[in-house]
Amino acid sequence: MNVVIYDKKSLEIIARPVITNLEDFEKDPNLFYPDWDSEKHIWDEKEYQNPVLENGNLRESTKEELYKAGKYNLAENELIENGKIKTVELSEFEYIENNQIKYRKEEKIEKLKQELYELRIEREKKPFEFEVEGTKYLQGNRTIDQSNITKILFSLVLGFILKLMGKIAKGQKLDFAQVMTDLMSTEYSNWKFYTENGTEKYVNVSVQKFIEMSEIMRKHTTASMVAETTLSHSLLNKSIEELKTFNAESEYNKLFENEIKQG
Repeated sequence: MNVVIYDKKSLEIIARPVITNLEDFEKDPNLFYPDWDSEKHIWDEKEYQNPVLENGNLRESTKEELYKAGKYNLAENELIENGKIKTVELSEFEYIENNQIKYRKEEKIEKLKQELYELRIEREKKPFEFEVEGTKYLQGNRTIDQSNITKILFSLVLGFILKLMGKIAKGQKLDFAQVMTDLMSTEYSNWKFYTENGTEKYVNVSVQKFIEMSEIMRKHTTASMVAETTLSHSLLNKSIEELKTFNAESEYNKLFENEIKQG
């Protein structure tokens, strides 16, 4: 075994002599280290990285002592409190600067805005329940769905007008109310819906139903955009504590449903 000998003033390690046992070393240190001087030297079984001599005993420096000596840098979650290094639990976006806990408010707002944007996209695409001849189906609200309905309506209306012009050319008298009834009942064959279990159902859908479907899509898209925009703007006026507790999904869903109810 060996002991570690330190210089009392500098506390630098000056030797690591091999000894038989501690009892023999304590009786005659010079036997193992000829230059031993009890006035200048102190020994210990341990080798300290940053030794401190206190009341005649060696010990390792505390983090506080190392910090004061410029030998220790505070971790990201540490600060000085009453002369002691304190470890704190930082929430997301919190950081320590000048020994104070601060908050990255702008970054939090941007994250919440992104969450609201994603909620809007998800909501706009979410299928809604739509009834045709007493049966309820699920209809998607994707951009392609909206585009297909617009194209189909244009095709159905154009075809109806061309037939109507043919009748007019033949001199047939037309009843406007009946014309509108016939137009609204004009059907497109095999429009694809989905059921709750995900199976496809192909159904004949009238112009009237396509118009109703389009209106629901418009309401959902508008309500979704209003909810996102309103909440995103409101974030700028919220306190840090309000931002910490802001639940984007909950707030978004509440405002969306309210916008739908208001029409």
